Amino acid sequence: MLDSIATLKKNAWIGPAIAFLVALLLFSINLDRPPHPDELHHVLAAQHLLETGRPLIGEGEYWRGILHTWMVVISYEVFGEGLASARIPPVLLVALVAPILFLWVRREAGSLAAWLTAVLFISSPFTVEIAQFSRFYALQMLSFVLGALCAYYALAAAVSLPRRVLLGALASGLLILAISVQITTFVGMLGIAVWTGGLLTHRALLYPATSSSARRIAATVVVALGIVVIIAATTTGVLEMTLELFRRTPLHAAERTNQFWFYHLRLLLFYPTLWTLFGVLAILAILNSPRLAWLAIAIFSISFLVMSFAGWKATRYLSFSIPFLSIVWGIGLAQFVQLLRRHAIAMRMRLAEKLALPERLGSAVATAGMVVALAIVILANPFWLRTTTVIGNVALPGETPVTDWRLARDALASWIADADIMITTEELGAIYFLGRSDVRYSPSKLRELPPDQSKEFGIDFRTGRPIIAKPESVEQLIECFPRGFVVGPIEHWGNPILISEAVQAVLSRYAKPIEVPEESYLYAWGWDRAPRETKPSYCSDLSRFSGKAMR
Repeated sequence: MLDSIATLKKNAWIGPAIAFLVALLLFSINLDRPPHPDELHHVLAAQHLLETGRPLIGEGEYWRGILHTWMVVISYEVFGEGLASARIPPVLLVALVAPILFLWVRREAGSLAAWLTAVLFISSPFTVEIAQFSRFYALQMLSFVLGALCAYYALAAAVSLPRRVLLGALASGLLILAISVQITTFVGMLGIAVWTGGLLTHRALLYPATSSSARRIAATVVVALGIVVIIAATTTGVLEMTLELFRRTPLHAAERTNQFWFYHLRLLLFYPTLWTLFGVLAILAILNSPRLAWLAIAIFSISFLVMSFAGWKATRYLSFSIPFLSIVWGIGLAQFVQLLRRHAIAMRMRLAEKLALPERLGSAVATAGMVVALAIVILANPFWLRTTTVIGNVALPGETPVTDWRLARDALASWIADADIMITTEELGAIYFLGRSDVRYSPSKLRELPPDQSKEFGIDFRTGRPIIAKPESVEQLIECFPRGFVVGPIEHWGNPILISEAVQAVLSRYAKPIEVPEESYLYAWGWDRAPRETKPSYCSDLSRFSGKAMR
């Protein structure tokens, strides 16, 4: 054991290498499971990007997160096309964060804190979710962590001015990269700014300038700049636009807009002990490594508070701050272990005495009891269970299982091939797995279209396909096309803003259920009747949306 520890200390690269490999192996499990619809933006766009230079999806183009799409293209070239290949880039990017955190924390707070931080980060369900999610959040996480690291050493380390400038430039570039892929990075940068202000204020208090007039001038300039920024933001409408963007929520996520407890409940559910002791562990982290602890506390706390009151709510929106929560917990727990270690032997001896057993047996039972007590604390924080279910694609009670379009292909084959029209409430899955999507029904999606297309049968620029939002439009399509079907995730059936009671009433009048495997978690309804001799006048306009017309 001692030889192993000595080897780890002697070879500084072993620790971060182990962290990377463990993360890589864990994140690579079950990569071929059914996708979240957002992943398919890049999965589909990458298929055409290398060939045409354009990220085509259907008749549309998807340019958002183009850097991530290019990474998916490279993965396709190396590993072949497929869902697993599309997820390899985020697996690698998030796995790289683990050794970066390890090296950073080890340098500032010691090996034990580094190991605890790495374990907490790698095993977190929030981390695994991003690592196996083919979207730009992994790139945001890596670039933000590196940007914060460079900013930390540019401001807090005793380095030469040229090196400080270089680190500052690197920090700026990396943070700009993070912003370019996800705007929520600004929230994390606010945390860095608060830490920077605190650090500079602390230095000014500890090492006051010899000239009091210089301090007054500097304070006046800072206050004046702040006033100018506030006035400019207010008069130009930037502040109003920022607040509107901050609170804007799409229709399908509107129910979470005011749930300021959203992130708190999830952290409390998966980490009941660590989350309730966050304040205590933060204090212990400050005792161990104040500069790094304050940075991590500032970034996570401000991100958590700001995002809790934002309109959009999803765990992935807070993902860039999870590495810093792991740092706070890791350094704090390391300090706690050091404190506990001083009393552990005495506690075990006293427990053995109280058991009133023979010396060896009492000592063994006391040791086992302390180990079991510690294990209960760990197991009572079910983050490990959530991580297991995320990797295993197992839905927890209250969750809707992920749709598996693949299981319904055979049952829908004749409809896909012969139907005049196909309506779906989730077009990306239909395009990728069924090879077809003619019209999307989604009031929420319709609101996302530009003003000139925000109308019934407006064209979605991302797919080039029309979107409808009224039951009457579904009825019109049924009237105009003699054979057609409606299909989508089962969670959309009965949803007030998707297959609502009004849409169900239309389908029950004209269509019948199509039997699909229950494990697919899809609904499907179809109609098949003889063509009508006379059609409503609007049918001539709708004929261009037929799948047969587009093929």
